[in-house]
Amino acid sequence: MKNLLNALTPARRPQTEQLDPRQVNNNAGGFVYGLSDEARLTRFLILGTEGGTFYAAERAHTTQATEFVKTFVQLDAATALRVTLEVVRAGRAPRADPALLVLALVAKTAPNAADRQAAWAALPEVARTGTMLLHFLAFADALGGWGRLTRRGVANVYETADVSKLALWAVKYKSRDGWSQRDALRKSHPKTVDTERNAVLKFMVSGALPELGADVEAPALRVIEGHLLAASAGTDQDAATLMRGYGLPIEAVPTHLRGAEVYRAAMHTNGLTWLLRNLGNLGRVGVLTVNDRDTVQAVVERLTNPDALRRGHIHPLDVLKARLVYAQGRGVKGKGEWLPVPAVVDALEDAFHLAFGNVQAAGTRHLLALDVSGSMTCGQVAGVPGLSPNMAAAAMSLVALRTEASALTMGFAGQFRPLNITARDTLEAAMRKAQSASFGATDCAQPMLWALKERVKVDTFVVYTDNETWAGQVHPTVALDRYRQKMGIGARLIVVGLTASGFTIADPGRADMLDVVGFDSAAPGVMADFARGTL
Repeated sequence: MKNLLNALTPARRPQTEQLDPRQVNNNAGGFVYGLSDEARLTRFLILGTEGGTFYAAERAHTTQATEFVKTFVQLDAATALRVTLEVVRAGRAPRADPALLVLALVAKTAPNAADRQAAWAALPEVARTGTMLLHFLAFADALGGWGRLTRRGVANVYETADVSKLALWAVKYKSRDGWSQRDALRKSHPKTVDTERNAVLKFMVSGALPELGADVEAPALRVIEGHLLAASAGTDQDAATLMRGYGLPIEAVPTHLRGAEVYRAAMHTNGLTWLLRNLGNLGRVGVLTVNDRDTVQAVVERLTNPDALRRGHIHPLDVLKARLVYAQGRGVKGKGEWLPVPAVVDALEDAFHLAFGNVQAAGTRHLLALDVSGSMTCGQVAGVPGLSPNMAAAAMSLVALRTEASALTMGFAGQFRPLNITARDTLEAAMRKAQSASFGATDCAQPMLWALKERVKVDTFVVYTDNETWAGQVHPTVALDRYRQKMGIGARLIVVGLTASGFTIADPGRADMLDVVGFDSAAPGVMADFARGTL
């Protein structure tokens, strides 16, 4: 009798059975919705594939995602390029490698010549640093040879980039991934009549600055001149003096001279990204300590300056990674130890939220539901060591919890229970609560079913998940419909995907459901707009 009723009534079907023909199997054997190609590409660009997932090792996960991108480029290279540039221009992704791979695939393999040319034209915009350019070259070279279009496209970067930026590349990003600036120049043969630019390019190839006439003004060469002087400096104090005088990044100083004074100087000559990555090193060499109030205050002010975060293209995940590493007092691989300064840890907490921008509250009643099932405990989010999807869900939920006046955070898997995460929790505390509460199989219908059973009034359900749901006796969409009908509330569902899979529990054909990418820097603002009904 039960099986006959289930066959006649889709609303009674469990998640292991197809609710409608548009649904597809996820990795756990449940039926969900497939993402559109654009949405799946966006997930790949933001979350990447490093660390794998519960159901796929890193290599398999990467192969699957890369094959999808290759196919997408063959079918619609123009759209693939458009989506990639939208993500890059808005600073929505924490790492550049996925975007560089897509750009290389379009530039080297797109069927249409116009699409290939458009990709090469976009290279200076996507490869903003010397490291990014060399990463791109590694991808492009693996896709086959150096034809005319490749040589011209790479040469265009060296011919058009700001010459001061090129000079910085010459001393800071000499080689990466088996490629060097010299290799790229020898293959691309850029041509310019600009004396200053030519001098920088020649230095990249030969390691020596050419003689210029006394009447030639070349301010961009100062950083190279300072780098050459630093190479023969006798002490770290001498090197630090050169850094301040010539505006040298720390990479321009030989490693054996990188003592406390050099790190102190680097706080002024290197950017905010470097500071985030080197807070531990600053503590290790005795620069950033609880006893040095001036240095601590300078670091705190820099980390919590919204304008500096925006100018530095600082992604929230960059800050979260810095928070995780710095607060533990030792390096990821166990090399180097330091005593974390509480004020700096607190500043990183603030910077994490500031990096998402000025998010305005939606003003609706939120239920923040964190998937804490077994599949959320494995893998890494965007390649951040130690950041599992369930921990990332907790961090993301804090953004909404601290923004919305009416919000409740719960955890679900086979059951639905409180996680006791509050707006006053630190990132570390929230992630610890989510991690320690992990249990059971995935049932993404639980938030709506629980709210209906307990008669809890909810306008916006936000589900943080990997979308590997399968254990429920009803589908999440059915559970939302039941809630809306019986409670008389036009509740909406936002699904925050935390792995770069191709699945979502949000029906793409419904206006009351939205799928967003976890750690998309634009996500909190989009979620708030959707919750208040303005999207």
